[in-house]
Amino acid sequence: MKAPVWLKVTIGFLVLAGFAGFVCSIRAQSEVLKRLADLTLVLTLAVLILYSYYTYLIARDTWTPSASFAIVPLDDSPYHFAFVIRNHSKLSLCCWCKLNATVYGQPVPLDGFYGGKTSFDVQPFGISNGHFDTQGDILARVNRTLEEMKEKARGTETKRQLYLDIEFWYHSYGSTHSEVHNPKQPHYFDFARNRMIAAF
Repeated sequence: MKAPVWLKVTIGFLVLAGFAGFVCSIRAQSEVLKRLADLTLVLTLAVLILYSYYTYLIARDTWTPSASFAIVPLDDSPYHFAFVIRNHSKLSLCCWCKLNATVYGQPVPLDGFYGGKTSFDVQPFGISNGHFDTQGDILARVNRTLEEMKEKARGTETKRQLYLDIEFWYHSYGSTHSEVHNPKQPHYFDFARNRMIAAF
């Protein structure tokens, strides 16, 4: 975490002024112990300013909305996935998602959470789990079958078969002013290996 310029300038000025005063007092042969006490006081003030600033940053970060998601395959089927949402803040969050699914470039209309129409409400530092099935929730909506997708999986269009360009955003519960959008996360399903793969 980098310190801002104003903080560096303030601390630098205090330290420089303290040492300059101390050196001047030695050269003038004035009360060295008194000047040493002054220097100690100035350095203590500099440390307290740094401590206060970083304490403020820590407190601010925990009150800043922050969430993430992960796609985790479930044990019952390689086509069934948990959508795990983590809230990293002290605020209750409303989390939204759009899978933006396409099958061979054809958009797949999705409702509810995965279509960006309803939210998941997640408690402070909480975890919520949703789930979706590539076979029933996505392929069936564009009249494609699992067998057809597996048959064509050996070609060069593996990434185009089932592609997700996932949008994920959130805001604190009861407020839409603090809406935060995470970067899109592209994924595709490899039907030859039965795996969801991040396409970064």
